[in-house]
Amino acid sequence: MKFYVEPLSKCTQRLGSLSEIESKPTVNIKTPAVMLHTQGGQIPHITHEVFKLVSRKSQILQIPLAGMHTFKEAMQYYEGTISSFIGSKDSLSCLTLQDPCNITKQGHHSTLKVPIWTKNGKVYYDAKSYMDVVESFKPDIYFLLSDGDTNISSSEKRIAKSVSNTMNFYKECLDRHRKSDALKHSFVIAPIVGGYKQISRERYISFILEDMKNVDGFLIDGLHNNGPEAEFLEFNEIEPIVRCILNKIPTEKLRVVQGCWNPVNIINLVELGIDLFDTSYCHILTERSAAMTFAIEITDQTNTYEINLRDSKYVDDFQPILIGCECLSCTKYSRAYIHHLLSVHELLGPILVMIHNVYHYLRFFEKIRSCIQNNTLQTLQLSITEQFRNHQKTK
Repeated sequence: MKFYVEPLSKCTQRLGSLSEIESKPTVNIKTPAVMLHTQGGQIPHITHEVFKLVSRKSQILQIPLAGMHTFKEAMQYYEGTISSFIGSKDSLSCLTLQDPCNITKQGHHSTLKVPIWTKNGKVYYDAKSYMDVVESFKPDIYFLLSDGDTNISSSEKRIAKSVSNTMNFYKECLDRHRKSDALKHSFVIAPIVGGYKQISRERYISFILEDMKNVDGFLIDGLHNNGPEAEFLEFNEIEPIVRCILNKIPTEKLRVVQGCWNPVNIINLVELGIDLFDTSYCHILTERSAAMTFAIEITDQTNTYEINLRDSKYVDDFQPILIGCECLSCTKYSRAYIHHLLSVHELLGPILVMIHNVYHYLRFFEKIRSCIQNNTLQTLQLSITEQFRNHQKTK
């Protein structure tokens, strides 16, 4: 797999593509793009079969190890890839460590080991055990192991430990990758840690730039501890760190961030040159019965940013979630019906909300790519920002 991008500049919006994929030579993923967040190998509330009603285009599945740990032994005896194992052989797979939808518990640190929280409790991974899993899963893309347990409040001691641990993981994981036949076609993404201290970020970047063979992209890690908190991070807090990193790393490499970033911050990060995100934001919204209704096109008939379909005012509202939306939920069902489903805790309720949210989010990224192509991203940014601020005022 190779990543092609232009323009090759430090901190600016850019268009790219992931192509020349060994197992799927006809697939071409345009960036900026979004990975489909999964839990246990499935998109929350949506089966792979149902997702085909949302989009038939090739997608990247984000597969957190925290939700797949229980399948570790089975995968050791399975000859296929993780994509085939979860019933989505036509999709690309991206193996990550933590689940961006769930808050990563702070603390619980151990030297040269990283904790993840599974259904069976806390499990520690070191570089060897992590790469054992990677080799058995055979993902198309994977993140090297990292200690990304930092946020804006982290102490200098915690940041220093994060950097030290991740340096060791980097060396061990890359060494194992270079010796592995099973991973010779996998796309490697190196996490960049260091919390909110620029000097720590720069120190770590200097370290990995000394040996970058087989590294295809970078993950900006350690900005938050996952979960809903990422939705409300102020961009002016993260911007200096993101700019610092992007000014130091090679421009031809893929740039990734994880987390449930709101659409305003998505556009802000795209403007800085980030290429790949995930749909955990869709899941976070669905869990609170909220549906995205912000306008993407000028012609969109909406005056709200998002709506909560549990609200009693929708009990006799027979409009679709978003007028003009062509997703299954909007073409077949009304707000009133979905409100009823959510009120009586029918399983179909969150399914329909999630279908709409994912469809709208994918459409949002299509618009972002179109705006970059036409040099109109700032217009979209102003529109989304205004809608977001108006929504915040009404809360």
